[in-house]
Amino acid sequence: MAYDDDTAITIWPEYFDIGRTRSEGRRLPKSMCVKEPDLDIIAKGAMILDLEYKIFENMSYPGNALAKNGCIRVEKGKMTKTEILPRIGEILVKNQK
Repeated sequence: MAYDDDTAITIWPEYFDIGRTRSEGRRLPKSMCVKEPDLDIIAKGAMILDLEYKIFENMSYPGNALAKNGCIRVEKGKMTKTEILPRIGEILVKNQK
């Protein structure tokens, strides 16, 4: 399925930040998170999963409106968001070490 901005899934770096709590936006267990994840490595994870994506740099996570860390939007269809996040988390952890 091709990338469609209207149905794309938004992925924020805050989802993978080991320094955040679940109430602050972390979506995965700490074993699948890294310190200060950046958009490039998350995009690499989307590329490895063969997902089409777009990077939006000056966007801020709703729970952290002052920080403009950006986000990545990936195509919807091949996998759900709950399937994509752990797989990208594994890629982040592998590439951090």
